[in-house]
Amino acid sequence: MSRFADKVIVVTGAASGIGRASTELFAEEQAIVAAVDLDGEKLHQWISTSGHKDRIHPYVVDVTMSRQVEEMIKDIAMKFGKIDVLFNNAGIEETDSVTNTTEEMWDRQMTVNVKSVFLCSKYAIPYMRQNPAGGAIVNTGSIEGVVAEPNGSAYVASKGAVVMLTKEMAVTYAKDAIRVNCVCPGWIETPMAMRSIDLHGGLEAMSPEIRRLTPIGRLGKPEEVGRVVLFLASQDASYVTGATIMVDGGYTAI
Repeated sequence: MSRFADKVIVVTGAASGIGRASTELFAEEQAIVAAVDLDGEKLHQWISTSGHKDRIHPYVVDVTMSRQVEEMIKDIAMKFGKIDVLFNNAGIEETDSVTNTTEEMWDRQMTVNVKSVFLCSKYAIPYMRQNPAGGAIVNTGSIEGVVAEPNGSAYVASKGAVVMLTKEMAVTYAKDAIRVNCVCPGWIETPMAMRSIDLHGGLEAMSPEIRRLTPIGRLGKPEEVGRVVLFLASQDASYVTGATIMVDGGYTAI
């Protein structure tokens, strides 16, 4: 029996990277997945080629907009009867120092990376409370929510906020049988990470530094993060809440 047979899962930032890999893994385990992304063209194009497209349902939504999120969550709950798991994965990365970061850059990252977690959780939790078995929320943090790097002010601050919001929700909603955990990826082979690598001279130039900083010695793959997400969302993790799980090849162990 699959861990997620007929469970209703909501994944934000689902059109690429960790969100896409996790959506595919949930669907492989017979879940009903609401795949949420702002890029409707990319979202629909990918789903149309997925081997699990009958189990993946696209929602083109701006998860920073309260009304859109509220309507989306309500539609998912009404259409599929419940919400079991929320994976708050949508995020952006713009890095620079405090003095070089514009107010617009700061606001944009706080809105996408933190407000989206707040809004999606705010509207999903009431439906999870109706489930006899409760629910599970997994948030995407980052190694940079735990350890700082130079010139990453807004991104580091936003991911640190996600880590602490995870802990707060975990202790607040434990009585409702809702578990809340955070997965913190390191260098993962995603479009967002590759854009950052390109800004630093490309993969060939960055590979020695990545190997030096990462004991496993390579970039991680999106599905390697996705498998941890599925563990945290499943009853295999029934006694895990408020945790910050590093998926970083040993980066933060040094």
